[in-house]
Amino acid sequence: MDLAEATNPVTAEMDRHNGRIFLYSQVLIFLAAPVIYVGVVQAALCDKLGASATIANLPASTFLLGSVAPLFVSWWVPYRWERAVLVTASAFSSVLLTLVFGTLVLPVPDSFRIAAVVGQGLILGLSSSTALVFMYQCLGRGTSLEGRARAMKSALTLGPIAAVLGSLGAQFVLNRGIPALTYPYDFALLYFIGIPCTACVALVNSRYRLIPLQDKPRQPLWQFLGGILRTLAADRTLRSLWIAYLFWYCTLGSISNLSLYTREALGRDPKDLSGVVMALRFGFKSAAAFLLGAIALRWGIRAPLIVTVLLVGFAPLWAWSIPGYAFLLAFGLMGAGELGGAYFPNYVVSVSPSQSGARNLALLTLASPFASFAPVLHGRLTDAYGFPASFLFGIATALVALALVSKLPIVKKS
Repeated sequence: MDLAEATNPVTAEMDRHNGRIFLYSQVLIFLAAPVIYVGVVQAALCDKLGASATIANLPASTFLLGSVAPLFVSWWVPYRWERAVLVTASAFSSVLLTLVFGTLVLPVPDSFRIAAVVGQGLILGLSSSTALVFMYQCLGRGTSLEGRARAMKSALTLGPIAAVLGSLGAQFVLNRGIPALTYPYDFALLYFIGIPCTACVALVNSRYRLIPLQDKPRQPLWQFLGGILRTLAADRTLRSLWIAYLFWYCTLGSISNLSLYTREALGRDPKDLSGVVMALRFGFKSAAAFLLGAIALRWGIRAPLIVTVLLVGFAPLWAWSIPGYAFLLAFGLMGAGELGGAYFPNYVVSVSPSQSGARNLALLTLASPFASFAPVLHGRLTDAYGFPASFLFGIATALVALALVSKLPIVKKS
């Protein structure tokens, strides 16, 4: 893989402007975290609707499965449309939340609501994964390597603080903080709050300023896919990164199942603590983002990958080993390690030419649908053998990811 272009036409003013756009969009996304980050809240909702652990983990799996979309979108979209695709995908998420909100306020059977939540995971996976790829592509086309490190340090520190506020608000609502708001209208309110947040994300993303790129004739799809496979086969760095991302996702996929463990560990309904779980997840994420930004500036962009893999791998070990309410800190560790979802794409952007950035990001994101079996497998292992089987699987996949990222090249400068 070629290193990013040595001559970067990005100006200091573009660095600052696009860094602010990234910050604003991240704050809005994190504010809607209870419904945008498919997993904990959706598992609690499905559990409340009477689903098994396997089905309760299904929304998280379908969300990952939807990540196949960027591969085909990156083939079809010319460079001049990349910002427009980001805006459209963000706006579509707002429409989807509106539809799910409707199913929760209308008098429909619980089986229909479970299907709607599972369907939300798939369709939101399609739109949000597309938005993620083109957000980092736009950030890569509008910032320098150092500018991206600064932007990610600020956005991923302040953004999760908004998620903590949103999660504590969600806990207040779900614990009957508004007495007149009974189930399922308490869950519906969470979706209602997410609608304007995601609509504003689309508006903010329309303000990115990008360096111009010359469009190329679109390849036939089979040639495009063949080229990606050849790149993956020939490029050891990209191949190792892809496999590491796959196994990192397999460990991260345990978080919704981990939220169901609250019933066994504490004797509490998962719904009763889902907001606290999300607050811990994003509170630790905020603190870790500040540290990871500093680590990236000091030791290069590989170092945060190693740290995030260590964090997600330690989370199931902590949950398994620590009794009582202290086990909830596992969600904080998992949330901090979840920042790998930002630093893996950043590594790809930083070592890819701009012309192949979206393609390589789409290829990396393709690891997500390949890992879509993981949340359901965590649930299935739990149903069949108990939670320790899920914990062991999460620890093992983290160790594989750690071995791979430790061998990636170190990149410190543009």
